[in-house]
Amino acid sequence: MEEKSKEKKLSTNRIFLPILFIICSIILEIANFLYLGLKNSNGNLMFLPSYFLFDFAIIIMLAAFIYLLQNKYAMLVVFSLILAFQAGLGLVNATLYSLFGEVLSVNLLKLGNEAKAAFAFDLVDWGGVFLNLCLFLIMFVSAILLTVYNKKFYSIKYFAAPIIAVALFIFVEAFGTCLYQVQIYNLNAGASQESEIESSDVYLWENFHFKMDAYKKFGFYGFYTKEVYNCLTTEHIDQDEVIDYIKYIDDGYVKGNPNAPLYGDNLIVILMESIDMFGIDPYNTPTLYKMYNGWNSAALKNFHAKNRTNNSEGITLLGSMPKNSTIKDAFMNGYEFEYSLPHLFKRGGDENVVTSYIHTNRKTFYDRHITHGATGIGFDNLLAKEEYTGNQTTGSWGDWIEDCDFVENMIDDFLPKDKRFLTYFTSLSSHGPYNTERLNFAEEYQIYDDNLEDFKTWLEEVGYIYPKDESSQNMLRNFKVATIDLDNTINYILEELEERGLDQNTSILMFTDHNAYYSDLCYSIKGIKKSDISHPEINHIPAMIYSPKLFGEEGKIIDDFCNTYDILPTICDLYGLESNKNLFSGYSVFSEDIKDSFFSSHLSGMFKDNIYSINISEIYIRGEDVTEEDIERFKRNAIEFYDKQAIREILYFNGVSGTII
Repeated sequence: MEEKSKEKKLSTNRIFLPILFIICSIILEIANFLYLGLKNSNGNLMFLPSYFLFDFAIIIMLAAFIYLLQNKYAMLVVFSLILAFQAGLGLVNATLYSLFGEVLSVNLLKLGNEAKAAFAFDLVDWGGVFLNLCLFLIMFVSAILLTVYNKKFYSIKYFAAPIIAVALFIFVEAFGTCLYQVQIYNLNAGASQESEIESSDVYLWENFHFKMDAYKKFGFYGFYTKEVYNCLTTEHIDQDEVIDYIKYIDDGYVKGNPNAPLYGDNLIVILMESIDMFGIDPYNTPTLYKMYNGWNSAALKNFHAKNRTNNSEGITLLGSMPKNSTIKDAFMNGYEFEYSLPHLFKRGGDENVVTSYIHTNRKTFYDRHITHGATGIGFDNLLAKEEYTGNQTTGSWGDWIEDCDFVENMIDDFLPKDKRFLTYFTSLSSHGPYNTERLNFAEEYQIYDDNLEDFKTWLEEVGYIYPKDESSQNMLRNFKVATIDLDNTINYILEELEERGLDQNTSILMFTDHNAYYSDLCYSIKGIKKSDISHPEINHIPAMIYSPKLFGEEGKIIDDFCNTYDILPTICDLYGLESNKNLFSGYSVFSEDIKDSFFSSHLSGMFKDNIYSINISEIYIRGEDVTEEDIERFKRNAIEFYDKQAIREILYFNGVSGTII
């Protein structure tokens, strides 16, 4: 009896539950990799990340923590919480990947309130939800059964039990740390003749500049552990480096041109929310249709983009955007936006000028009330839903005020009297979801229904597909009435410009932020498989510059590839504004340099109209006329783009703004 009192009985679950955790974590990783259909550079389906040791090292370290807990119920709770976290992110990633080709990142968590507001159940990838919930439930039940029914014990000297537990925990943690470091040591450094950005996994590990590529290579636990670490350890620079970066900014300065064709004129910029190519047709949107075919305008027929609205705004207002920082981050870090469109516009003509930002949504969305004002991006006036005094009301998300009614309500702010003006308007009524009827759009529905047969004929003539099922037909109908509203808005602005005598000294630049992705509408109408991510028509969207003074009724068609990054350089070119080649990532569409136009999405991927890539090294070619020279030019432009983007990350984080010459 005395000998037995010196021994302690321990449940074998202390060993079995951590082992079960390791197995379950790996199964979840495999299941999600296969479900997303992730492929390696050779085009082969991946079931585990390229550098699996990152995953395995963190998994066994978590398993050791579970082992250290003495209470079986505490072990079960921690086991369940960690796997619930992995499965929960798995189902979120399934939805994000199906929508945008990306996974959840720390940067996306900053947009939590906006994402919550924009959420709609028709966006959810239910297959991913089902997969992860089922696997988690199976694993959870297995752990419960193991905890409840496994009655096997083993004996150990009473005094040795805690010592062995702690020693084993330390050993496993040390072993996991060693595996982690071994994997870092064995990362591919890339070929010597190629740039780090293009081929080095060491560089990718340190910078995470291609998020999906990083997820594929480093796995779930490797990806999120390193991303959190990167966000917490962003590099601070010393005073000497600050001076070097200020010089870098100042070296990029480009002087303004008072002889530019629109110098001193008014400018209206309109971000046309979610307007896809089939949103503009001759029957429902005649004004936009005429503009897009050259009526008093330059039609950008080869415009492509793929970004959330906040990034599209940021790029056109600032000429570029870093990958991980936001405009709010920069503002809070003391960054001065001297090269923003409003500031440049104020310095590009007489001083009697007013700049206004107008949006049908509330100004707190994306923190515009913090970032867009005079102390930030530089707008004198911020006008949004809070200032609307009209009669229309809204209910749930998607039940929008008509853009036309909103602009009419604020027209004196939209077109100020006796002042040169810049007005930046972000529309909203065409924003999804499209699965509910728009309560404020009775007149627009009547227009669409009256034109339906002509519209269906036009769709077929231009190669688009009118849906066969009633649900998709209704979604298209809800989308189209919003584009009719936008057309009415543009037409109303033109009438007011003429009535106020501003039609010959005011130009309107209109562009779209992204395709009509809600409910996969753009894919079904364009007849493109969602998985065909390199198809150029997916991100082919409208943009145009209306300027009777500059183009006349004969207009101008621009067939060169261009994108969101080219908007601000084009404005600077036409209006003779100062600019900065080191802070801007695009080119004027009227310059020879437009041949180097290159688009990198904050969601995923980089592309031109005939080349697509997710990481520079893996190239997808669309079309037969792509040469080796074209591919090399694409890679050079990509490397230059990401080099400059990495610098901007440092500038935003450290609040380094440069000196205006």
